Amino acid sequence: MSESPRTNDPLDEAFADYLRMSDAGELASREDFLKLFPELADDLKELIEAADLLGQVTLGGQLAGSSSGFNAGVLSPNAETIATSAPADDSSGDPDITLPMADRAVNDHGPRLPYELGDYVLLQEIGRGGMGVVYLAKQHELDRQVAVKMIRSGILADEGEVRRFYTEAQAAARLRHRGIVGVHQFGRRAGHHFFSMEFIPGTDLQKKINSGLLEAKEAARYVRDVARAIHHAHLKGVLHRDLKPANVLIDEHDHIHVTDFGLAKHMDSDSSVTGSGAAIGTPHYMAPEQAGGHSDRVCTESDVYALGAILFACLTGRPPIIADTVVQTLLQVVHQPAPAVRSLRSDVPLDLETIVAKCLEKNPGKRYESAEKLADELDAFIEDRHIEARPRSQVLKAWHWFEGVPVIGALTGRRVLHSSTTHRRFQAAMLLGLLLTPLLAVSLHVGIQHWPDAMPRSIVIAGGLPGGRYNDVAQLLSDQIKRTQPGVAQEIVPTKGSEENLRLLLNEDVDLALVQAVSIPAEEELAHIAPLYYEPIYALVRNDSDIQTIQQFDGREVLLGPPGTGSRACIELMIKTLPKTFGKIDILSGNWNVLLSENAPQAAILCLGQESEFLDKLRKDGRWRLLEINPDRVVHAFDRFPLTDDITNASSTATVQTLATTAILMAKQDTSDALITAVLDAWYLSLIHI
Repeated sequence: MSESPRTNDPLDEAFADYLRMSDAGELASREDFLKLFPELADDLKELIEAADLLGQVTLGGQLAGSSSGFNAGVLSPNAETIATSAPADDSSGDPDITLPMADRAVNDHGPRLPYELGDYVLLQEIGRGGMGVVYLAKQHELDRQVAVKMIRSGILADEGEVRRFYTEAQAAARLRHRGIVGVHQFGRRAGHHFFSMEFIPGTDLQKKINSGLLEAKEAARYVRDVARAIHHAHLKGVLHRDLKPANVLIDEHDHIHVTDFGLAKHMDSDSSVTGSGAAIGTPHYMAPEQAGGHSDRVCTESDVYALGAILFACLTGRPPIIADTVVQTLLQVVHQPAPAVRSLRSDVPLDLETIVAKCLEKNPGKRYESAEKLADELDAFIEDRHIEARPRSQVLKAWHWFEGVPVIGALTGRRVLHSSTTHRRFQAAMLLGLLLTPLLAVSLHVGIQHWPDAMPRSIVIAGGLPGGRYNDVAQLLSDQIKRTQPGVAQEIVPTKGSEENLRLLLNEDVDLALVQAVSIPAEEELAHIAPLYYEPIYALVRNDSDIQTIQQFDGREVLLGPPGTGSRACIELMIKTLPKTFGKIDILSGNWNVLLSENAPQAAILCLGQESEFLDKLRKDGRWRLLEINPDRVVHAFDRFPLTDDITNASSTATVQTLATTAILMAKQDTSDALITAVLDAWYLSLIHI
């Protein structure tokens, strides 16, 4: 459209500018445009709305042919398409859904009510969110009340907004469950993208929470029913990703209905409207993997986290994580543990607090494996039966508290964003104690002398293979203990590794043992003293090999180290976590030193500490390079670990993604407190000297 000629009437000139900017795509929003002409705003708005009305009349008869089911075709700017959901039940297969994607319309993005929209007449606005507006409407042909949702930005909606809008319609329309708001029809009329759905008279869970705290079993019942509905969605391949109390409607019969699938993702296709690196959802209720921007890691357990956060809010009146800003909230969701429910409301039963805590685990693998499992646990609570989840031990609670101290958090790798007054006071006292270490050491020595039999006369530590990292750490501990306990005899027992160390510890042949986290059984008689260091997994291939990825190990000989060691057990467990497409490998057993020989195999997988002397030998050997290990899901025993690749190239600063487990110092539960204290002192003294 060519630029309109100027007239002497300011209103005509302003309207001409509006038409020119609309055609050129330069119009940010109608409200912003009207702000440019404050004296003419009212008259100009009426003139624009009159033009819109004329446009609606002109376009009113241009109805394109609609198709049955959900295959609606592609819309042109002047076309209108309506798709109606076919009847289905829970046992039917998913319909074939192809959603229309339209160019921007040229109509008003906020219809004046009442407003005729095809078979519907919009009566009143009943809800408004960040992207959509929901209206109470009457459907003429079926003479019923429905809810109609439209894109809030109307003609200014970009392609991403339209795609997200139809993703919501697609996700909800493929679901048939009494606990999910059903979609009737969707499409585009007179330039407005819309879909109609059930109208649920009543309230929502957020308003119910705002009106007062819920009783424990009432809260459990609501979240149980939501979990059942979400499990149905998961079975149909749909992740909700934006569960929160405001998206749980409660009808007049006190039944729940889940709505707002605007951020839903189909697990069987790449249907997400966001990319990796974008934090999606509502900050207070999103899972840590969502808050960290890892949308590719979002899974069914992410919705389970949100269900736990909703239950937390029902019981306490607030979300689990609260901060002053959105950014601070996201950071705390990722790094800070949620408070215990009973720290905010003491009358909540322990079993319900335990269920919430399991849902809110930072590691998805530690949460309930499905929404159905959560619903079953809540059923057990409601019916006064025993639940399967177990509360955290006092030792673990204490350890989590100590990690909140900034200095300790820095040593353990936990990011402490906001420390409490109690933590800061404890840190000040701890630093003062370090300054007074000589005096404290003398006092401790005097106390031990007056407490006979508290400290054993001799200590036996299970190490590892000669020259290995376990032996080095055991020797370091032994040297530090000698400084503070000169009268205690010590012995380091060389072993084959974690599995033998555990056996010796359980048989009480040793007092202390170094063990990989993946090798530790659920034995109540064992106690964790301290995490020591990460042990990454190294997937190695020879430089002269054609292997480029770990998937190409299929059908090849791969050295996994000597059998019966913790390292070997760790590697075998890691292999089980890889996808089925990984195939099978021909396992070679033997000492790692064979990698330095002339007859070295083409590939090997090792698990050892980064300070191992053997790694130095591999670097000097120069025949090896690292491969990435990055499975879709990581089991609880491992952490993702970015490893500096100095094997492939000693001068390289690049990193390779791999997995790692933790080396942990273990003892028996009945080990004397004096020995545990001495060992912890020795370990932290060794850190200072390092």
